[in-house]
Amino acid sequence: MIDHIFMFIDPEGPEIEQMAKIGLVETYRREHQGQGTRNVCYCFDNMFLELLWIDEPDAALSPMIKRTGLYDRSVWRRHDVCPFGIAWRASRSGAEPTIATWAFSPPYLPKGMTIAVAVDGDDPRLPMMFRSPGSLPPTEWPPERRGELQHGSSLGAIKEIILTMPVWAPRSEALRTIAAECQPHLKLKPGNAWHLEMQIEGLNGRSDLRFELPS
Repeated sequence: MIDHIFMFIDPEGPEIEQMAKIGLVETYRREHQGQGTRNVCYCFDNMFLELLWIDEPDAALSPMIKRTGLYDRSVWRRHDVCPFGIAWRASRSGAEPTIATWAFSPPYLPKGMTIAVAVDGDDPRLPMMFRSPGSLPPTEWPPERRGELQHGSSLGAIKEIILTMPVWAPRSEALRTIAAECQPHLKLKPGNAWHLEMQIEGLNGRSDLRFELPS
């Protein structure tokens, strides 16, 4: 299962206002202490979208964090790198994609806990791909964490994700595996630049919503 997708934005960037204009409600914000990043997250029934930015460049470039390529991806508007990250989690049956990974130990996690990060993502021209520390969809989170999800806007689960890849992006076995084996459906599409499109299930008679990043 796809757990969440992140995209790098400028600090408090206009994408946050864009999400509000299309009716999405912030679920929570978080600081990743020691990693140099902050975020705002929008939770749907089956996964969430994270808008991420660098607030402490020195931390993001420290030896413990640098291999993730987070800083490199944050400057995607100036360089040919990918602004996105994709996290997967095991399905209810315990199945998950078989991907070569390395163990990442960010300071904000409990001691001894690691994140499995795809080796393919060492190339910042590809998304950062990793196994989420979480194991449940937002509908099964505690109420105080999930809030109302997007139900107040009559929106439910993410139904489809279309990730457009520029022609200069290298091929990735890990990315193809995620697209082939994870839900919701992830379609990889060739194009001129990195681009993300999501289709969200409409509830209570509302039509499905499609939105794009960058807009």
